[in-house]
Amino acid sequence: MIAKFSIPGTLPTLNQYSGKERIHRQAAAKLKRETQAMIREHIAAHSVPSFDGHVYVGFIWVRPDARSDKDNVTFAKKFILDALQEAGIIKRDSWKLCSPYDLGYAVNKRNPRTVVIITDSYEELRGA
Repeated sequence: MIAKFSIPGTLPTLNQYSGKERIHRQAAAKLKRETQAMIREHIAAHSVPSFDGHVYVGFIWVRPDARSDKDNVTFAKKFILDALQEAGIIKRDSWKLCSPYDLGYAVNKRNPRTVVIITDSYEELRGA
């Protein structure tokens, strides 16, 4: 089984999250909570099915420009994986049950987004 959905816009980077933590840890917690709530809305809108066992989660990061470092951008997978767990799509994002992969990066000023692909087969993920 394979599921795919997009999250429009840009997700917070590590630098943005760290900046909130420097202001106040509750500001960072609020950013995480609000981001995960927004991601759960997109999960529900795409009717993403639940997975019982080990999953492979792929990410395609489409940004409006290339000004942020890739490792800064991919920090947002923490928010996505936690939202998938909260929504009941995956059991846990532990080592035993979840393998996340960054599948690619692109720049699209008019349509920045994050594409998320979930599957129980590594071969399906690589072919997606």
